[in-house]
Amino acid sequence: MQNIKPVLVVGGGPTGIMMAAELARRNVPCRIIDRKESPTTSSRAFTIHARTLEIFESMGIVDRFLNTGLISYGFLFNFEGLEKKPVLDFRILRSRYPYILVYSQAETERMLREHLTNDRQIEIEWNTELSSLVKNDVGTLHVEIRDRETGETSVMDPSYVIGCDGVHSFVRKSMGLPFDGEAYEGMIMQMMDTSTENYDRDPEWIQYFMKNENFLLTTPLPNGNHRILISDMGETAKTDTSRVEAYQQVVDGHGLDFKIVEPEWITQWVIWKRLANIYREGDVFLCGDSAHVHSPSGGQGMNSCIQDAWNLAWKLAMVLRGEAKEDLLDTYEVERKPIAKQVIDGTDAMHDIIMAHGKGMTERMALTETPGWQINVTELVAGISYTYRDHMEEIKGLSALSDGPAAGDRAPDVELSGGKRLHEAFQHPDMTLVLIPGEGSGDQTADITSDIKNNFGHIIRTTPVAEQDVQAVSDLYGASHEGRMYLIRPDGYIALRASYADRAILKNYLLDHFIPASQ
Repeated sequence: MQNIKPVLVVGGGPTGIMMAAELARRNVPCRIIDRKESPTTSSRAFTIHARTLEIFESMGIVDRFLNTGLISYGFLFNFEGLEKKPVLDFRILRSRYPYILVYSQAETERMLREHLTNDRQIEIEWNTELSSLVKNDVGTLHVEIRDRETGETSVMDPSYVIGCDGVHSFVRKSMGLPFDGEAYEGMIMQMMDTSTENYDRDPEWIQYFMKNENFLLTTPLPNGNHRILISDMGETAKTDTSRVEAYQQVVDGHGLDFKIVEPEWITQWVIWKRLANIYREGDVFLCGDSAHVHSPSGGQGMNSCIQDAWNLAWKLAMVLRGEAKEDLLDTYEVERKPIAKQVIDGTDAMHDIIMAHGKGMTERMALTETPGWQINVTELVAGISYTYRDHMEEIKGLSALSDGPAAGDRAPDVELSGGKRLHEAFQHPDMTLVLIPGEGSGDQTADITSDIKNNFGHIIRTTPVAEQDVQAVSDLYGASHEGRMYLIRPDGYIALRASYADRAILKNYLLDHFIPASQ
């Protein structure tokens, strides 16, 4: 490991912190810089969704968030003039975390920084910017880094550069990568964190209020304040009254009785939806907002950014550590760019309901009554239904298995005997081979376990399902008479679904993509 050149992570927000932490978890040296003088203390994002909480669990830090966050059941929609109030009820999720955790992004970043510093022994270099990024004559990266306080520069030849530096990414611009998209015409988002008097809405739901000309969101925050978010065509921002008076007028206009008392923080911005055409240029990668940005509808932004880093970090580490072949890195863009498109489609679907200014309430309500809307949108917003199955390599010769999750799907959790869960077997930085014995599998479970240990034990941990748990696991993962196996990637997605009869195909797949222990 001493021969690995460090990875340079540009950007000290949640995406960059996740990237640096997961590289360090795998003993890959890295350096993380940010041009800001200090961490951000205010935040637009306030939701942590189920899939992100599952990731935090795998990292061993989820309880730090659960202990101080607020649980919300989901979104409650109030349409002006209509009695019916549709909901997106996250309690239907098939996850250990069937809810939204209300948690400000500033606090999320603080908790992740503490994890990076205390658990992974890496400090973010603040007030430090990337001033030059080029490839030298032999094709390797050469960067210049500038201390913004002293003006002093230093040079570095990193193994990879990861641009986690947001919408105005210096990394993306340095590589000349396009960032196509558009603004939502004329629409302005305005946000306030404030104390209130007589807030009388159900605190267990994030409340959405829709009128023809504007949209209002309200929710309690963990620190006792309330988040108030307004979207309109700029009327509230243009008023001559004070910010508090302008917000109060919108609150009153929706028939709400609570009063804004003392704002802690106020901001406004224009909503964009943009997507980078390319996520990778040689040894340079784009992650998070540097690669995609979209409507805040549903609160998926920070969550999808964190999941970008979650997808890329283990791949970089395996390649750098000599455990996987270089082409593994090609799967990052192949997998995550379609997810960004899914996120944009999902936020557009929410946007058309809550922020379609000028459209009538009945027309918007009808969108919530389409078949499957509740489960489809909830799982999409929560990140549970994101799948790579349409972008996975086709492996010829595998047994035809029609039941259970497919390669590319998130591996579902299962409650096991003794109070245990299947996801607990994935809480390590390696791959996991789940073995589900069948009635005719005989001693093959032990044989497969031994074979994997001898050849790929340095990167794969086998998890044979105990006899008393086979039925519970088979109910979700399917069953085969001769036994079934699932290769789970370090990010919790399925790399391969196969029968015990496909042992030779599994071995060839591993040899094609990974480096055996003997080499």
